[in-house]
Amino acid sequence: MPVVGILEEAADGKSPRRDLPIEIDEEKEAHYLAAWQDAAEVMAAQPGFIRTYMFRTIVPGSKFPLVNVAEWESTRHWEEAMNVCPMLGQQIAVVHASNYEAIRTVLPTQSLSSGDGRTPADLSPVEARRRAENGQLTLVDVREDDEWAARHPAGAVHAGLSTLPASLSDLPDGPLAFLCRTGNRSAQGGMQAIRAGRSSVYSVAGGLEAWEAAGLPVVLPGSESAENNGDRVADAVREG
Repeated sequence: MPVVGILEEAADGKSPRRDLPIEIDEEKEAHYLAAWQDAAEVMAAQPGFIRTYMFRTIVPGSKFPLVNVAEWESTRHWEEAMNVCPMLGQQIAVVHASNYEAIRTVLPTQSLSSGDGRTPADLSPVEARRRAENGQLTLVDVREDDEWAARHPAGAVHAGLSTLPASLSDLPDGPLAFLCRTGNRSAQGGMQAIRAGRSSVYSVAGGLEAWEAAGLPVVLPGSESAENNGDRVADAVREG
């Protein structure tokens, strides 16, 4: 069973890094990570939040296959945040950072600003699909590798948020529309692109959940073709 552990590296008493260890059946890992993402995005809106990462071990047989690292400005900020999203049974486990790689990243909601007030414009899934099909923009899925592999929007390219700063230069010139699961990470990705000097940057409102709800096609594992969600796809694009 994978175990979610905790990493504590706060010698100066600040930026405590801690979370709840939970045993997770391997077949339930994807569900857990989705729940973790939701909780992390709640935390991202709390005062004093710095960032949080989910790490996966690269060492077979590791005691902690998954480790969540959450950083706060102070212990007080962290304790107050627990009143909003409590985590019970907390423990601390020290692990070696070299044995892990980041698979998820969540930054503060308050930091979603380019410094000059610019933010990515929202774009509906239907409009994003229409413009991508017409070659008017590049659709960029910023979810992480495991999420992309499970399913992703047809016509998208992949650039995980945790590695986006390094991969921005590899993205095509022209307008970009970032997409994640629900819309939080796509806004973060859009802000990174704006700070890097890109213009015409969008965030797909509602993310992949809204994309699928609109009947737009996705690509599933082992399939080169998109899963068509019925006649709603063509209808939705025409209506858009």
